[in-house]
Amino acid sequence: MNLFKCRAVMPLLAHERTHAVRTYLVVAESAEEARARLVAERPGAEFVTIPVEAPDVLLVTVDAMDEREVADLRSACEWREKQAPIFADSVPLAGPYNAEPQG
Repeated sequence: MNLFKCRAVMPLLAHERTHAVRTYLVVAESAEEARARLVAERPGAEFVTIPVEAPDVLLVTVDAMDEREVADLRSACEWREKQAPIFADSVPLAGPYNAEPQG
């Protein structure tokens, strides 16, 4: 499986003058499969760009956290790493129901 990056251009809404363009990362065997999966997931898109294989790690989003949130996240990650042997087979794969909301 490979990672492909592509964009879905959404239709204009109401009296908007600009289209929403959503960028997706899709795991698939080929660019054609990546496009088909995205078209199936976003049937309202006007079109989907040609998927490009991502050869390396991509920056997808940038967020901000305060010191308390960083400490909480670090604590949760450390706890999870200690539990890894127990939960190794139960880690959910990325999918439409456990991914971050888009746009």
